[in-house]
Amino acid sequence: MIVEMRIYTIYVGKAPEFVRLYEQDGLPLQIPICGAPVGMYQTEFGPMSQVILQWRYDSHSDRDTRRARLMAEPGWMAFLQAAGPLVQNEESRLLLPTAWQAQQWKGV
Repeated sequence: MIVEMRIYTIYVGKAPEFVRLYEQDGLPLQIPICGAPVGMYQTEFGPMSQVILQWRYDSHSDRDTRRARLMAEPGWMAFLQAAGPLVQNEESRLLLPTAWQAQQWKGV
């Protein structure tokens, strides 16, 4: 199992607009393909104006397959065109669970 952490740095003052757009237009397209996110967060301390999403996948190939399906979704491309101008920087990290975390996820 892996978790992808996507960090979006949003232009100052635009985070509420990005979150609204993501919740309204992005998630309804993404959830049927990628499943519900592990979480969606905004930073309060440290680097500001960041929105962080975490997605859980069974494996690297599961992630690759789901992301390819998402990129083929015409509505997703429209969402990216609308959200893109709000995003200053984007980062993706793949996180591997510790043995403890993997045990917690068993059966979920």
